[in-house]
Amino acid sequence: MTAVPPIEVPCPQCAVPADPESLRCPSCREDLAALVRLRYAGRIEYNEALALVLAGDDASALVLLRRAVAAEPDLGPALELLAAVSGRVGAVRV
Repeated sequence: MTAVPPIEVPCPQCAVPADPESLRCPSCREDLAALVRLRYAGRIEYNEALALVLAGDDASALVLLRRAVAAEPDLGPALELLAAVSGRVGAVRV
């Protein structure tokens, strides 16, 4: 799998990058979690899909992987897993 870059969401008020642990602005302490969710929706969907694949629920994972790729079309790990899961799900269907 391909590594993804770290979280980088600047505070709209201070332009200081969010703290990756707290998701707050280190300067004004504003909670930037909603902005992180918007910016990284594809990665979040990918992580949830990965958990579903590991649990054996390929059909549900496929839905999340499609949403992940729609949100972030160049997300390599999601594209790779989408191809693998699509192949398995397609092989199961008659």
